[in-house]
Amino acid sequence: MLKTLRDLFFPGDAASPEESPRSVNAAVAILLMEVARADFDVADDELAIIRQAMVDDFGMTATEADDLVDHAAREVDDSTGFFPFVRVLNDRLGPAERSRVIEMLWEVAYADAGKHHLEESIIRQIAELLYVPHSEFVRARVRAEEAGATD
Repeated sequence: MLKTLRDLFFPGDAASPEESPRSVNAAVAILLMEVARADFDVADDELAIIRQAMVDDFGMTATEADDLVDHAAREVDDSTGFFPFVRVLNDRLGPAERSRVIEMLWEVAYADAGKHHLEESIIRQIAELLYVPHSEFVRARVRAEEAGATD
């Protein structure tokens, strides 16, 4: 566990290529959990979206996704900000992948019957830290909103 945290906070320190995806997974899961907790009520629908994102976007098993969501919840309890997690994503993801992360954040926000203004604020902050252009931020929101309406 200590190695995972070290790799998450210090991604350039002797991380092997096989370890890189794991810290990206953790960083995304933690940011998704931040959005889920923004309105002070983590709904089961939000947790289901986070788990499904880990399975669909990162090829994890359901058990691995559950473990990572539990880890993310503990990390959010202890974290003091987004920057360490955003840094991992900026270092390891391209523009299209970072835009996908923003869309995933919106999917969590819309999971529990509509977005809360605090969720939107956090997503906006993360998008700016990930250098996602405003136009892509809006497109990601629309895609997530439309996907939520069809489910």
